[in-house]
Amino acid sequence: MDELFEDLYMKITMNFYKKTAHGQVEIENLSAVEMACLEVVYFLKKPTYSELAEFFNISQPNATYRINKLIKKGYLTKFNDEKDKRVYYLQVTDKFMEYYSLNDNFINKIITNLKNRCTAEEIEQFEKMLKILTKEAIE
Repeated sequence: MDELFEDLYMKITMNFYKKTAHGQVEIENLSAVEMACLEVVYFLKKPTYSELAEFFNISQPNATYRINKLIKKGYLTKFNDEKDKRVYYLQVTDKFMEYYSLNDNFINKIITNLKNRCTAEEIEQFEKMLKILTKEAIE
């Protein structure tokens, strides 16, 4: 089972990098740290500067530096809290989503093939297992 899960992850990841290498999306010098920062902003759904700094266990000035670089590159935007204008929320841009969604078609194809090959009961059991995996993955 370990090997199967690792193989699935590897195939999804390899498909993603294959598409980026073939220039399907223009990417502007993103470091691994910047990509991680963008993914975390996306996953946290509009975090504040402080929440991002806390997640990465880095100082507020360090987080601000990284955020400003990503805003300049066009991958992040910030907006004020409606009540407290001192608080800024972060949001990924369409430019990031264009890059990040390269695997959507591949994943949709996998899901469609799975639904075509499996019974409703098997799909239900698989969904149950995915929920367990998702819950276990959170620490």
